[in-house]
Amino acid sequence: MTDIAALKAELAGLVREQSERRALREQRGEEIKARSQEYMTKQVQAAERYVQHVREMAQRKTKSGWSTDRGTEAPSAFDTDAFGGEPGAAAPFAPSAAPPPSARDEAPRRARRARAAEAEDDFDNNPW
Repeated sequence: MTDIAALKAELAGLVREQSERRALREQRGEEIKARSQEYMTKQVQAAERYVQHVREMAQRKTKSGWSTDRGTEAPSAFDTDAFGGEPGAAAPFAPSAAPPPSARDEAPRRARRARAAEAEDDFDNNPW
């Protein structure tokens, strides 16, 4: 009987430890999520301030008469009309999925791997 009680106590301890670890993992996940949200918010605010600064500089240039315009230009992605009329309305700097690696990126990787393999072979085949 004592063996069964000891096994039950050990099992209860393991279950308690597992639930404590799960709670800690979830807490850390929430903390990381909050920090990343705060970071992204700051990044968007900084980008909006930059866009506002660029707009102000452009207005100053046109008011002072030394505009650098050389004709018609394509509309900028930072123009208010492009994102619904209000800066940051469409969050142009929101994270998106990473683009898939292209064939152009893959060729240098393959070349580096081949050089590394050759260097390894040269080292392994040294007569000394």
